[in-house]
Amino acid sequence: MAKVTAKKTTEPKKRATAKMTVAGSKSVVKKEVASKSPAVKRTAAKPTAAKRPPRKSAKQPDAREEIRNAALKAAQYALEKKALEVHLLDLTQITSMTDYFVVATGDSDRQVKAIAENVIAEMRDTEGVSPWRSEGWDSLNWVLIDFVDFVVHVFQSEARRYYNIERLWADAPTIEVKDEITKTKTTRKKKVVKEEPEPQLDSRSLLDIPVRVISPFREVGGTSH
Repeated sequence: MAKVTAKKTTEPKKRATAKMTVAGSKSVVKKEVASKSPAVKRTAAKPTAAKRPPRKSAKQPDAREEIRNAALKAAQYALEKKALEVHLLDLTQITSMTDYFVVATGDSDRQVKAIAENVIAEMRDTEGVSPWRSEGWDSLNWVLIDFVDFVVHVFQSEARRYYNIERLWADAPTIEVKDEITKTKTTRKKKVVKEEPEPQLDSRSLLDIPVRVISPFREVGGTSH
């Protein structure tokens, strides 16, 4: 009886151990195949999207005026490259995504590129503010420059009419930005030349003027000696 009992108790253990071994080997093989799969490699090599930095106004509510001025500067730098219909949309009471939109139009892809590049360069070099990211450089129909606290949109005319950001954000107070910085740079003060008044002489000063006698004269009808 003892032998039969021992045989019955050991065989199930062996089978269970064998099953675990096979299952473990299958899982190892699956992992090796998966690691060599191109799909897995592509997934592993895909970079993770960078997280958008927090807005300054979210941490410092008193910085709203500074952000508004920076957005207006960006609008003026767009105007330097002859951008059209430059609008500033105030989103502070509408969304937590950003505080302001600057919307501008260029007549061609070259002008859109020039406007966007000038905004980035001047904001970086003159104002010390660099964008977090920018996109749309391939087609140049709509270049988006994200400064986190405000976003600059540079459209071509047809793309701006199609997307119509002002209508999508119709609740946002909007102002049209005029060309002020460009005018102050190009306007030169005319040099005013003051004309000195001619000296006026009175009767006394006339007597003081020395007179030089060129030729002697004689009295007419007088007697000669």
